[in-house]
Amino acid sequence: MDSNYVFICGVMWCRYGQKDALSELMRAAECKDADLSALALAMLRAGYRSPRKKNSSPATSFGAPAAAVLPQSANCFPNGRTA
Repeated sequence: MDSNYVFICGVMWCRYGQKDALSELMRAAECKDADLSALALAMLRAGYRSPRKKNSSPATSFGAPAAAVLPQSANCFPNGRTA
């Protein structure tokens, strides 16, 4: 798994809500590569943003971030680093 793939999965999840992309991001978030994990977690935190309907406010056009599915884990960043 490389950073380009993780980024594209993030775009596919955040922009289009593709469930397969979410699964790949969750897998990348648990990998041993700290940079890939940080990228995946950042994309997961951004969450799926549903397309805005005409005359809808920006506050109502956002879906729940994947933080609702991912537990907060202190060992995601072993050196105390945060995303």
